Amino acid sequence: MKDNHMKKLISTFAMLLLFAVGCTDQTNITSPDDSSTNTQKQLVKLPAPQGLSVETIYTESKNINGYTGGYFTEQFSYQSAAGTVTITSKLVFPPNSFSGTKTITQAFNTETASLEFGPSMNFNRAVKYTLTISGIDLSNINTNTLDFAYIAPDGSITGVVYDSINIDAATNSVIVTNARLNHFSRYGFINVIIRGDQ
Repeated sequence: MKDNHMKKLISTFAMLLLFAVGCTDQTNITSPDDSSTNTQKQLVKLPAPQGLSVETIYTESKNINGYTGGYFTEQFSYQSAAGTVTITSKLVFPPNSFSGTKTITQAFNTETASLEFGPSMNFNRAVKYTLTISGIDLSNINTNTLDFAYIAPDGSITGVVYDSINIDAATNSVIVTNARLNHFSRYGFINVIIRGDQ
């Protein structure tokens, strides 16, 4: 009886081991196929400012009470060789999004379709963010892979949740509506480039 029980245990163990090895082999077989799709995420570039050789940064700030909430809308424009580039940024802070009153900053730049926010902090309730950038060259933007993301200090890029992302050819604009920001850092529009599909 003990021999029978022991044989069943050994058989069961052997089958589990075989199944585990089979799954591992399958993973190893499919992994190279997955990694061979070489994708790269890049921030959308803005047209260079006319007459300036370096990136220009424009910063605005506003005091927001985290208990009552509020909003912070700013607009920044500059001239490029192709015309006016306009960046419209709107942060909406729900009540109890953070403690106390803080001086919130938005830093616009003329290099990429991104903004940096401060001070560095996490929110109790997500801040909703709408960003519109008009007057850009849409021919360099892949409409199928345009996304909005968080850009970490180390350069890694992580997508965020939003209501919608749109391209308006009439005004050469890209728009993200109600992106959920759980913390402050740098956020912006990205293109996902798939090597071999270009």
